[in-house]
Amino acid sequence: MLRNPLVWALPLQATLLFWNLDLLDPWGDEWFTLNTVSQPVSQVVPTVAGNIHPPLYFVLLHYWIQLPWTLSLAASTRAMSAVWALVATVVIYALWLRREEPRFQKMFFALWALSPCLLLHARMARSYSMQLVLASVAIYTAPQWAEQPRNWKRLLAYVGSSAALLYTHYLSGLAVAAGVCLTFLIKKRFKLAAVQVALLAVLYAPWVPTLGSVLRRWNWIGAPPPYEGGNVISDQIVRLAYSFVSFSFGQTLSTVTLLLSVALTPVVIYALWRASGTRSTWLPIVLMAAGIAWIGVSRFEQFVFMPAHLLFVLPFFLILILRQMNPLAFATLLVLYAAADYAYFTRSGFLVKPYAAPYKEMADVIREGSRGQNAIVAVDTYGSSSQPLLNYLGDGVGVILLTDEPSARAVLEAARSEPSRPSVIWLWRRTSDTSPGSFVSKLEQDLSAGRAVRRREFVAYTLPERGARRLLRGPGQPEYYYRLSEFR
Repeated sequence: MLRNPLVWALPLQATLLFWNLDLLDPWGDEWFTLNTVSQPVSQVVPTVAGNIHPPLYFVLLHYWIQLPWTLSLAASTRAMSAVWALVATVVIYALWLRREEPRFQKMFFALWALSPCLLLHARMARSYSMQLVLASVAIYTAPQWAEQPRNWKRLLAYVGSSAALLYTHYLSGLAVAAGVCLTFLIKKRFKLAAVQVALLAVLYAPWVPTLGSVLRRWNWIGAPPPYEGGNVISDQIVRLAYSFVSFSFGQTLSTVTLLLSVALTPVVIYALWRASGTRSTWLPIVLMAAGIAWIGVSRFEQFVFMPAHLLFVLPFFLILILRQMNPLAFATLLVLYAAADYAYFTRSGFLVKPYAAPYKEMADVIREGSRGQNAIVAVDTYGSSSQPLLNYLGDGVGVILLTDEPSARAVLEAARSEPSRPSVIWLWRRTSDTSPGSFVSKLEQDLSAGRAVRRREFVAYTLPERGARRLLRGPGQPEYYYRLSEFR
C-alpha cells in the first residue's frame, strides 16, 4: 500500500487545493459562475446557453451549492473544482500510470500535486478540472474501444465520457471528439469513425442548435482577436511561449523563479523532443485534439486563456517531459513548482493580473472615500472585467460605465452640473488604455484639470514583465495593471 503514490500525493494535493479557498477575490468569469448557479435550475440552462457554455458543469454546481456548506459561495463553488482535480489524480493513476515503474509514478505525482498550473485552474469556479477528468477518460477509452469494437462496455465508456465532455466544455469536447475521429480515419477504421459520429450526434442532438449559434458567435470566418505584436506570426509565438511557460512552470513567477525557468526551458524542450518518438496509443489523439483546440482558442480568446482551455493536455505534457528528464532537472523543477505555489498563496507574481486583483480592497477605498460625500465612479469596461468591482461596490455609490465616448461626456457633464456637482469623482481603469480612440485617457486628463488628484495603483508588473511589454508594445509601458484616481 505504501508503494502507491496516491497515499501521499492526494493528501498533499488536497491541502493545497482546499487551503483558504477565499484567498483570491472572484474575477470576471467566476462572477458569472456565482451569479448563474445561484439562480433556479430552470434559469441556469438558458443563462449558460446565452453565454457560450454548455450546461452540465453549471447544473451540477447548482445542486452542489445546495449542500449544507459553511463556506462562502465563492469557496463552495471552488471546492467542487478542487474535488474534480482530486478525481483527475485518481483517474490518471488508474488509466495511465498504474503500470509504470514506481520511480516514474513518484516523480509524476510529485510534479502533479505541486503543479502551479493545475493549482491555479483547479481553484477556480470554472469547469477546467471537470473537463480534465472527462477528457482523460475519453482519450483512454477510445483506443480501448478500437481494440474491441464489439465490446459494448468499452463503447459506452468512450461515447458516454465524450458526450459528457461535450456537455461540459465546447472546445475540449469538440477537439477530443475530432481527434479521436481523425485517428480512426488515419488508421482506416472508417466504421468506427462513423459509429462515433452518429452516436455523439444522437446524444448531443438536443444541444446542437445552441452549439450552432455558438459557432457563429465564435466568428470562425471573420477577424480573430487583435494580434499580439501586430501580426499572426508574432501572435502565435506569444501564444506558444505563454502556454509553454504555464504548463512547464506555472503562471505565478517571481523574478528569481522566472530566471530559473529560463534556464530550465532548453531542458524541457529537449525532453519533449526526445519523447516525441514515444509510441503511446494516446499520443496521436492528444496531439490532434491539442491542435484543434489551439486553433479554436486562437480564434476567440486572448493568449492568456490558452492554458485554461488546453488544461486537458497538461498530464500528457508532464508524462512526456518526465520520460527524458534527468534527476537534477527534475529536482530543480520541483523547487520551482514549490516557489510558484508559494507565490500563488502570497498573491504575487501572477502573469494574469485580474486573477489576483484586490477588487474588494479597491471597492473599500471608494466606499470609504465617498462616505458622506456626493460621489460618482467612472468605471473603465475595456480590457478587464469590471463586474467584480461593481459587485463589491453595491448600490451605495453612483456608477457610470465607460462604454463609449458619450459615456465619458456624461461623466464630464455630471462633474460640472450644478447644484448637484459631485464633491469627489473616482476613475477606475486599466493603466493600458484599450478604449476606442483612448477616450478613457482623455477623460482622465479632462477630470484632472482644476482638481486635486490622488492616484492609487494596484497589482504591479514584475521587472521581466515590464521588459517584455516594452519589447512587444514599445516604450512608456505602465508599472501597474490597475489605477484608481480620486478627483476633488
